[in-house]
Amino acid sequence: MSFRKCIDDALGEGSLTEAQAKETRDLFDEIEADLKGKMSDAAATSKAGSDTFSAMQHKIAQRKRQKVLQLRTWQNISKNMNDYRDMMGRSNPNRAVLAHFDQDGTSKFSSVTQRQSAIEGVAFGEMSNILATFRRNLTGEVRQKAKLKDVVREIFGENTKDASARELAQAWKTTSNNLRKRYNRAGGAIANREDWGLPQTHDMLTVRKAGAAEWTNFIRPLLDPKKMIDEQTGLAFSPQKLEIALRDVYETISTDGMNKVTPGGANLSKSLANRRQDHRFLVFKDADSWISYQDKFGNPNSFDTMIAHVSNMSRDIAMLEVLGPNPRATVNFMKQTLEVRASGNQAAEKAVVSTNRKVDELYMAVTGANNSPSNAFWAQTLAGTRQVLQSAQLGAASLAAITDVNFQRIARQFIGLPQVNTVNQYLKLLNPLGAKEKGELAIRLGLIAEGWTSLAAGQMRYVGDISGPEITRRVADFVMRASFLSPMTNAGRWAFGMEFLGFLADNAKKSFNDVDPRFKKTLENYGFNQETWNIVRATDLYNDSGATFLRPVDIINRTDISPDLANSLGSRVLEMVNTETNFAVPSTSMRGRLALTGDSRPGTWAGELTRSFAMYKNFGITLVNTHLVRGATQPGIKGKGSYYSNLLISTTIMGALAIQLKEMSKGRDPRPMNTEEFWGAAFLQGGGLGIYGDFLFADLNRFERGLPATVAGPVVGFADDIKNLTLGNLIEAASGKDTKAASELIRFAQRYTPGSSIWYLRSGLERNVWDRLQEWADPKARSKMRKQERKYKRDYGQEHWWGKGEALPERGPRLENIFGE
Repeated sequence: MSFRKCIDDALGEGSLTEAQAKETRDLFDEIEADLKGKMSDAAATSKAGSDTFSAMQHKIAQRKRQKVLQLRTWQNISKNMNDYRDMMGRSNPNRAVLAHFDQDGTSKFSSVTQRQSAIEGVAFGEMSNILATFRRNLTGEVRQKAKLKDVVREIFGENTKDASARELAQAWKTTSNNLRKRYNRAGGAIANREDWGLPQTHDMLTVRKAGAAEWTNFIRPLLDPKKMIDEQTGLAFSPQKLEIALRDVYETISTDGMNKVTPGGANLSKSLANRRQDHRFLVFKDADSWISYQDKFGNPNSFDTMIAHVSNMSRDIAMLEVLGPNPRATVNFMKQTLEVRASGNQAAEKAVVSTNRKVDELYMAVTGANNSPSNAFWAQTLAGTRQVLQSAQLGAASLAAITDVNFQRIARQFIGLPQVNTVNQYLKLLNPLGAKEKGELAIRLGLIAEGWTSLAAGQMRYVGDISGPEITRRVADFVMRASFLSPMTNAGRWAFGMEFLGFLADNAKKSFNDVDPRFKKTLENYGFNQETWNIVRATDLYNDSGATFLRPVDIINRTDISPDLANSLGSRVLEMVNTETNFAVPSTSMRGRLALTGDSRPGTWAGELTRSFAMYKNFGITLVNTHLVRGATQPGIKGKGSYYSNLLISTTIMGALAIQLKEMSKGRDPRPMNTEEFWGAAFLQGGGLGIYGDFLFADLNRFERGLPATVAGPVVGFADDIKNLTLGNLIEAASGKDTKAASELIRFAQRYTPGSSIWYLRSGLERNVWDRLQEWADPKARSKMRKQERKYKRDYGQEHWWGKGEALPERGPRLENIFGE
């Protein structure tokens, strides 16, 4: 009986649907056509039938497995919705659904963002020697570029005779393979291929500019068709199918995936478990071929490619583990479940409409869909503009970050960690001596590695946006490092994380009921109980120079428990550490970004305006989503009052210290602290809204902006300054007025020159560069400087310890000025 007849019979018997029968026929015809000419027709038909049968068995088995995993996911989500209690102790399925995407302070289950961070931590820990070798320097450059190329060659199987490069290549292979296996356990089907080297990146604009013919002709000879396997079927690509596949790849790259979108259709319905393998079938012949393609159409920096692959895989694995093999279907399940539960209750139905809109926003955020630019040129241009503004305006942000010491204290106190060594550990990790070794240990433990992997990571705390051209990101990154914001952020995160993991090791000998009540409560908040804690504490401890830690990766690698349980517990421990670290060193969150920008896309008017509005407001929103929410969850009025009073008083005091440090960095004496206005500004500074504290003293902020312009954001202010500098001066000149164009140009350059606000350089630059230029451009500059000094004395009670226009200071800051007159 022919294979086609078998298909027809199966269709008639009902064992195959019409769609399955068509899929099977199409695959059989394709394989048969490819084999004919290579063997006799009869042999080709026979082998095509055998191969088609094997491929369809493979696909059917995978679909069944994914269906089981999907149903299991929906059962877990339904349980979470039933068990969830909000900060008032009430059942709230709406908030429970949202908490699956990003934590909310009361959920005891994993969210996608928490899981992604944990998976990244484990992966970066496995390749910690790669990060330590190639971590970025002060200027944002990847170190040891020559060795990096040797690593690429070793990854592709070449022998460079460099043992160190071979070891680093093996670390990459181990990391990428472990990510592949974890992806598959969650429902994926990426085949193991020993010869797989590195993923490729594609520059959409460059590919689009080249056109389909040039791109295809360039990449075709670089590929190895014999290794091009269709991982959905396990069969090799035929030459005809390869050409079709390359055309499809070109369309996908050049349209940023929009060729997959059907207007009005369910455009993201394809299983994520199947989509990831679509990106792996391009196989380059060797390292030179891969490098050649990356130089022309991608990113030649292989370190960035590795980091991006780990981040992308971590995101996709997190989505599979939390939302199942088909996250889009799970999103629909969540929304429909809420609708069914609310049916017949008008108020509940209205709440569900709002929740479902937020669900879509959160889903777009975790997938990155709302970060895909509508207009790539304007998105890149304005993102680069924001980077330049940040590099010019955040040079003193590290002085504001002194408040981290207090947030560390509060976070440690809350979970029962020792507080006496907080500052000491902080300073140890800030010490440049042995920084590489201490950083490598932190990353081996699974702790956050942003400072070693990302450009301009430090500014994420205040901006939440590190997109833009590489040159502007490097400029911003340099300022963040040079001003010590990035090192301080890293030190704070690592100090807290290492202390937490050491604390876990110290408590491993104690039963669940014997640990500190605060720590027990923390464990319960993350879903641990006596049974799971006993499993966790039975893990062998990690020893480094006499210090012991309980590493999450060691839980994940245990073989005495099931892989699923090991993954779940190890990941949850690291999620707990990372989430508590965000309380100790507040940073931007996905919820915070969405609260400010919604689902607007870059490259649109709405998207760019909201991104300008959001600048420098993320930190304050983060405090709302962390400490303020945590305070609201404390039991009773006494518990809430105790947490909030501790937070309010201590953050205000630290805000006052930050204000005074910044004032002295500007060449002025500290502000008198005996006024209500000062303490109001200190309160706002401690809460991350220091710029609004300026309006308690004057109608203009530190950038000489009014409140409306401050709310609109720095990009709007920058555009207004350009308008005044150009069009405004032209109008004044046409009216016969003195434009003072030279003086205004100098002020513009002073305000927007990258690095000009670095706190330890600012006064020297102002006095010896900008003041000198003003004196050259404006004969009345000296008298204006004296007038400004008198105004500060009259309005704020401050004198300048480094007088305007003076090459050197006459004295140091007068600290007694804090007491006022």
